[in-house]
Amino acid sequence: MRHKGQWTLIEGPFSPVKSANSAEISVFCPDFYEQESHPLWWGTAQNTLSTQELRSLLENYLTANPRPEGPLSKAQWSEPAESDFQKDLEVIQGKIAKNEIQKAVPVIFARASQTVTAAERAQLILNLLSAPETLYVFGFWQKSQGILGATPETLFSYEHGLLQTMALAGTCPKSDKAERQSLLLDEKEMQEHHLVVEDLSQRLKLWGDVQSQGPMILELPTLYHLKTDFQVKCNERPDFRQLVMELHPTPALGVAPRAAGYEWMKALPGQEGRRGYGAPFAFFGAEEALCLVAIRNLQWSSNESMIGSGCGIVAASEFSREWRELFQKRLSVRKILGLNV
Repeated sequence: MRHKGQWTLIEGPFSPVKSANSAEISVFCPDFYEQESHPLWWGTAQNTLSTQELRSLLENYLTANPRPEGPLSKAQWSEPAESDFQKDLEVIQGKIAKNEIQKAVPVIFARASQTVTAAERAQLILNLLSAPETLYVFGFWQKSQGILGATPETLFSYEHGLLQTMALAGTCPKSDKAERQSLLLDEKEMQEHHLVVEDLSQRLKLWGDVQSQGPMILELPTLYHLKTDFQVKCNERPDFRQLVMELHPTPALGVAPRAAGYEWMKALPGQEGRRGYGAPFAFFGAEEALCLVAIRNLQWSSNESMIGSGCGIVAASEFSREWRELFQKRLSVRKILGLNV
């Protein structure tokens, strides 16, 4: 994890534990649809490194373990099917037309039949050292399965009694800038953003008085997002794992209103093997916590790699515009990881 200019590396083997708020940093990275049964993980050692120290570590490793021209760097990515996303759009807008929901966020994946070797993983992390500070670099892997990426979104952070989070919803690819008005003037994008703001404004009252600032435009290397910041001075220290359960998923990745549930999205085509995409990805200490939203990443298993993207669908959403946005989000991941584009 990169946070405040420092890198935290936690070494395995990892052991499952039941409680957060302990002296050791525990990692919590459940699946998007299932948090209750997933353990917290403790490693055997923790290290804090500067960017230069980590760079030297990675370069020395790659010198000793040359990265072959290899399967992932030359992978042929199978792009998601337009028909899958068209069906997602129809299902969601059908529910909107029936006044069952106001918004939902489907996801789709580009896939490659290659996994990630240790040397490739080192090279990917080396590439991520150059990610702008507006992104949180994160990763976790065990055995043949893992995730690695750089997300702009936090579910929450907690430090010195202050709970902070954000509404990050509403997107414009920089390549579309000349053809589109500012996000702050875009009725569809502002509606999508407002639904997240409204949800968080109500949800955060559980922990104290809610202050907000925004919306504003967050600029990333290839995208613009609408962003509103929230902070709450907590009456007492929250249980971090319970905080995850209360906040995930916001309508930025789930459904508005929350009462409509989000389990039904499992049946939408194109998101098979989703696992941790858009899920909470958290680091818990005794008095501090950082929980990311695991977007803009590469996931892999023993026989497949996946790059996902999602978009908020409201009544005014159009297939062609959303399809372009989904592609630009996946492209931003390949670029920042140094993968073949």
